[in-house]
Amino acid sequence: MAMGYPKKWKTDRFKREAPAPLKFGADGKFKILHITDIHDVEPIMDDENRSIPENRDLETLNVIESLVAKTNPDLVVFGGDNISGYWEEFTYNYVESTIKKITKPIRDRNIPLCVVFGNHDGEIGFHTEFQMLMYMEYPNCRSNLNDADVYGTGNCCVTIKGSKDDKDAFAIWLIDSNDYQSNGKGDFPYDCVHEDQIAWYEKRSAELKQANGGKPLPAILFQHIPVQQEMIGFKEVTKDDEYTFERDGRYFYLQNEILEGRVRECPCPPYMENDHTQQFESWKKTGDIFAAFFGHDHINDFKMKVDGIDLYQTLGAGYFTYGMEHGGRLIVLDENNPRALYTESIEIPQITDLGKY
Repeated sequence: MAMGYPKKWKTDRFKREAPAPLKFGADGKFKILHITDIHDVEPIMDDENRSIPENRDLETLNVIESLVAKTNPDLVVFGGDNISGYWEEFTYNYVESTIKKITKPIRDRNIPLCVVFGNHDGEIGFHTEFQMLMYMEYPNCRSNLNDADVYGTGNCCVTIKGSKDDKDAFAIWLIDSNDYQSNGKGDFPYDCVHEDQIAWYEKRSAELKQANGGKPLPAILFQHIPVQQEMIGFKEVTKDDEYTFERDGRYFYLQNEILEGRVRECPCPPYMENDHTQQFESWKKTGDIFAAFFGHDHINDFKMKVDGIDLYQTLGAGYFTYGMEHGGRLIVLDENNPRALYTESIEIPQITDLGKY
């Protein structure tokens, strides 16, 4: 179990100057690479009780390097479960070295980076606050601990300036979907975005709207755990009926709301017996977010439209967890048509013989 921060991290090493603003290119485009569920660890942590195959690490790093080289993005967004924080062999030093390893292809090219966290990053006590400070040591990291005093880590809004001026033309919301909650039955299902986070988003969105002449500033959102509304595309049936997917002891048939991409598992939204629909309803009320991008479901890369908002799943990148397909998602924004984006799911072929694991 993780203990207090080592003394060497209690310094001013995290102080940094604000980087230059993000900006649409001369062609009016801005490219974002979404890499999620990296789940990396350090093979050097091997001990007699658990084997950590080195080629799983090599494959994971190859996915990151290949995606960055292939897309040449203006911004990379890590989508949560960036490390496998449930491995008991982790120490603070190994957390730090793992973060430096998975960000190296980005740092080597001086590409701006944003980060959201998943349910596993800080699972056994390696606090996400500490991890964010590690990411923030990279001068071109655009995330921070939090824009306001609200629940979670890394809740922030990053804007993109117009190509010909310094006016905010687009917003990118980065939200911590948190980890687990108690259902009162001794279980700890997935958590959700909390009410104070939603209130902060609405307040900041209103400020951006006012600065934009009274019109909502076009925006997309990244968080790890998908919203409950993704289940609208799945009709619940009984165990005796024909069904496609099982989730938490309930059975679902895939309906025709999936517009593109592949559905290989049922979505994993917050605890389904509770009502966690407020976040999505807030987007509808505010009117700025027209697309949201999630990880968490490693083998899905579908697009679904719900009440005019596009919901996207991105393939997982990491090889230390389940799934045969690994990759990421390219997103291209257009300054001249800000509410219409191009997106592409990208798979990266494996390069080694993984053998048994």
